[in-house]
Amino acid sequence: MKINSTKIILASTLICLNLSNLNANQNETITVKVPEVPKVLAKVPSVNVVTVGGTAYSNNPELEERPKKRSAIGSSHRIPPNYNKQESSQVFKDVKVGEVNNSRVSAYLQSTLIPKDELIKKLQDAGFKVLSEYKIDKKGELTSIVFTNEEITKIASKDMRGFAGSLRVLIDKSNSQISISNPLYVMKAFMQDEYNEKVAKETLDNIHSVFKDLKNSKDIVKFSRLERYQFMKNMPYYQDMTKIAVGENKLLLEKAKKSKKIVYEHHLDNGSVIIGVELSSRTSKFVKKTGYQNSGLLPYPVLIENNTAKILAPKYYIAVMYPMLSMSEFMTIATIPGAIEKDCDRVFR
Repeated sequence: MKINSTKIILASTLICLNLSNLNANQNETITVKVPEVPKVLAKVPSVNVVTVGGTAYSNNPELEERPKKRSAIGSSHRIPPNYNKQESSQVFKDVKVGEVNNSRVSAYLQSTLIPKDELIKKLQDAGFKVLSEYKIDKKGELTSIVFTNEEITKIASKDMRGFAGSLRVLIDKSNSQISISNPLYVMKAFMQDEYNEKVAKETLDNIHSVFKDLKNSKDIVKFSRLERYQFMKNMPYYQDMTKIAVGENKLLLEKAKKSKKIVYEHHLDNGSVIIGVELSSRTSKFVKKTGYQNSGLLPYPVLIENNTAKILAPKYYIAVMYPMLSMSEFMTIATIPGAIEKDCDRVFR
């Protein structure tokens, strides 16, 4: 037993010595020196860059300029399609007032204010027939007179062309003037591709024969584009009419008469009828915002043909009668187109 104990003690001693040597080796620190990478100094020349837009940039901090602030994008008035200011148009001395001048035409012919009876007599002397006299406002400051003649009626006696069958003249006491629809403007817009230049110019000559001091209004539009006129993109064209009622022409006219809102009737050669509808007092007040100078667009015309009563889309009719109307101004009457449709619809109830 003593021998075995001695062996065990000896073995334990050897194991401890080996473990000590092992720990000593693990705690030993070895220092390794890593060689440094040599530094290379590269001198980059300064470069100044100017973009197409004019902004300067530089890779040299001392030369770098801060980019200029961009101007804010501001809102602007809507410019109607094909609208051009009269002042920018070239004027030819041999061009009659109301005729196409430098490819543009005015919407109205204006003159000094004259009494209503004198104005009506002048129209009759020129061969026109007066269809109605309509007071737009209660004070009688604005009076719209609708007139026509046989030639105008004849060319408008076709499907979808009845709105070209009459013209308007506004007695505008508030602005001390009269404003007559330019037949070239109205017929080009409402006759579309069936525009009759001969009749339009003859009608203009008839107007000139009795009104000697006419001048063009500031409402100027490129003549060739009146056929496809619209207020702006996604707005209605002439042909985008609004259907109001359906029924036999005769019955539709009888219903309309019972409403007591009909200002005039204009019977065309093809059996169609144009009636002028008096809008409600609330609806008709929109001319205060759009301007009295073109308020002769009232009463609102309704075409009865082919057993259907229809109107020019209000967004089109107001725009073409007010070609200088801006988007901001149009937004002030945003509810009016719908109100006009409702007023016209009630006439046939």
